[in-house]
Amino acid sequence: MSYYLVKCKFGHVGRDKYLPLIIALVAESAKEASNRAKYIGGVKRDHKDWCLEGPYEVDYESFEIAREAYRNDVYFEKHSRSRLYLFNERLVDEPNYSRINGIKTNTKSYSKFRDTALVDFKRKKEKVIIESLSKYQFNEITGYHNGYSRV
Repeated sequence: MSYYLVKCKFGHVGRDKYLPLIIALVAESAKEASNRAKYIGGVKRDHKDWCLEGPYEVDYESFEIAREAYRNDVYFEKHSRSRLYLFNERLVDEPNYSRINGIKTNTKSYSKFRDTALVDFKRKKEKVIIESLSKYQFNEITGYHNGYSRV
């Protein structure tokens, strides 16, 4: 087993930002270390460039130092996006993944065309179904079927 360091993009800090962190891993090969790093929680693995540097092999002392730095990082104490002030100076802007149309919210800027005749037809159909179900359920509860009681 060898010791590897991989520098990755960590997320949950905004769509257009990321936090670069170094992960210390024990693996048999660099490829295995890369695969393990990709599936650590918080890594922006859906980005093509999720791995910034590495994996590169290091000695045990460097591995221990990096592992302690990773474990004690303030990023893991945030618990919500409202606590980004803890490490705001370490965030890096991401030029390739910006917000839609430069707007802060990702809401749609268009309204869907709706045919009012189709909407009315669907509402009437639902109303008929609900009425027929309610009559059936009323008959089941009271015990009446076709005007005759079960008694």
